[in-house]
Amino acid sequence: MATIIDVAREAHVSHSTVSLVLNNSPLVKKETREHVLQVIDRLHYVPNDSARSLSRRITNSLGIIIMAEESPHTSYDFDQHTGLCSYNISTGIMDGLSDSDYGLITEHFCSINDPDALPKAVLNRRVDGAFIVGSPYSPELFGHLKKIGIPIVAVGVNSFVEGLDSVFADPGEGARLGIEYLLEKGHKKICYINSPRTFHSHDVREQAIRKMEEEGKLKLDAGWMISCEYNHGASSYEAFRTFFDAGNRPDGIVAANGQLALGAMRYLYEQGVRIPDEVSIVAYEDSSLSGYAIPPLTTVNIQKEKMGTEAARCLLERIRNPKKPVEKIVIPSYMVIRDSVKDRR
Repeated sequence: MATIIDVAREAHVSHSTVSLVLNNSPLVKKETREHVLQVIDRLHYVPNDSARSLSRRITNSLGIIIMAEESPHTSYDFDQHTGLCSYNISTGIMDGLSDSDYGLITEHFCSINDPDALPKAVLNRRVDGAFIVGSPYSPELFGHLKKIGIPIVAVGVNSFVEGLDSVFADPGEGARLGIEYLLEKGHKKICYINSPRTFHSHDVREQAIRKMEEEGKLKLDAGWMISCEYNHGASSYEAFRTFFDAGNRPDGIVAANGQLALGAMRYLYEQGVRIPDEVSIVAYEDSSLSGYAIPPLTTVNIQKEKMGTEAARCLLERIRNPKKPVEKIVIPSYMVIRDSVKDRR
């Protein structure tokens, strides 16, 4: 008896593509669908009806789809796992679902390398709804998710998607808060360490900083907005080293998240530069890493757990009432003052 694997091999397509064809998904091109159906007919493949009916009924499960910069690693990689934003949001989601009957399936997923791919939990209908947590993601991802038809909530930093429920923090607001705090404390030469350009939040931060310049609140020297290649401490370390070795000497740094701040702090420590005596630093997001850094990091707290609880409420309401108005929820940020900023006034 032929299996779905046999069909995929004979048709020269993926197992997922065959599943899409069997589920009559609109994501499959007409020519591909016809080709796969011909192979199914030729091999006399009979789908497992019990499995297919299981995939169509209520699962009492929801998916937490954590977006990754690249395909998940098969081994532990410290620099890929230091960020706590998605973890904290997930904790909030679990709290928000604690009084419901739903369980959770967590999947790390990269859509950048394959824009037409979908998370397996969604593709195989293993969940009744899903949270898309964080970034980066391809421009095509949410269009494909809308076609699948299950309830979706986008949640994270700058995770606003037109036409879908979205719960997010404004990274532009966060950039302004961090810079304004340094300016208030008398800093004159400020640099900004930004996330990779593949992140949607990168451009939002840059636009907010450019607006501050236009308003006369800030003068950022050329090349003093640093873009990291990856969203982790090692990448920030290298990017800041290049900046510092070129002779640039800021008296204040604002970083797009804690791990990027820690990468720059590590480099400054190796150079014997004292924080905050010689250079002050502020990080966006806040986490336990920030509180235990030396010195403890002053941060912009974006209330990640609250984002998660609001996203849980939003998805449960969407499942109960599919026709309710789309929600766009911006979670406000606030400063957490610790020891990494010196008053230079």
